[in-house]
Amino acid sequence: MARPRKNHKTMTRVSAFLAAACLSASAAVMLLPATARADYRVIGSLGVEPAPEWGRKAEGMAIAREWWFNPTQMAFVAPGWRYVFDKGRGRILVINTTDGYFIEASVMADTRDLVDREYAESLGRMRANGTIAKTPNRKTVLGRGCSDTAVSEWLLDDNQHVFDRDRNVYATTDVPFDWRMYRDLTTWMVSFFNPEMAYFGGLRSIEGFPLAETDVCVRNGRSTSYGIEIKEIGEATPPKDFYEIPAGLSRKEKLGRRDIQAIRQLLYLAYSF
Repeated sequence: MARPRKNHKTMTRVSAFLAAACLSASAAVMLLPATARADYRVIGSLGVEPAPEWGRKAEGMAIAREWWFNPTQMAFVAPGWRYVFDKGRGRILVINTTDGYFIEASVMADTRDLVDREYAESLGRMRANGTIAKTPNRKTVLGRGCSDTAVSEWLLDDNQHVFDRDRNVYATTDVPFDWRMYRDLTTWMVSFFNPEMAYFGGLRSIEGFPLAETDVCVRNGRSTSYGIEIKEIGEATPPKDFYEIPAGLSRKEKLGRRDIQAIRQLLYLAYSF
């Protein structure tokens, strides 16, 4: 017998919260300085410290990350994937650049309805939760002062802990683009994992774009340390139709297991190793 979906009211509130936030964020463009009309490219690196169990030849690794912004659109680029948040048209594109397909989703849609039926039941057993607290610590990155937020979070699968992480997020509003689009895309991704409302709201309360982050995560009893640092913010010209539906790619109607796992890897980075 199929297991009933849980937490329906919570997910309805999350979806409504996201939709309202994305609509209100459209007005934020009017509050940006007059200079914020170009495209901006943000280049970062995820650095992973080698773990003892990797053996004598263990080496750290660095994984490239890119974010692109114009006044009404942003794109997040990771190996094999591009995510486009288009607040002007109220849509999100999930683009698999390796296998050549894309999914187009409305920001107004309930994220549960965007997942393949074959995977929705399994995904419905997962719960994201955590605590968020501002600290007095500060850090300067690229000449910009960043405030610190301490985040402790975990994932449950059938009420069993499958992932725990403590991280410090150093974010600033002193950026020449609308950082709210980054927040809205990130929390849209989080919403697939049935977040508790206090945790979800806490993530949305972090103001600014993170220029640095330090993380310690535990999965299956093993600890991994890593961090993200932004190396460069500057004006740039993106490839043609960078924020649009790519020509020649096939369309998928629903997100499948692999698509959700990629989102999980980007959010809860221990799953990448």
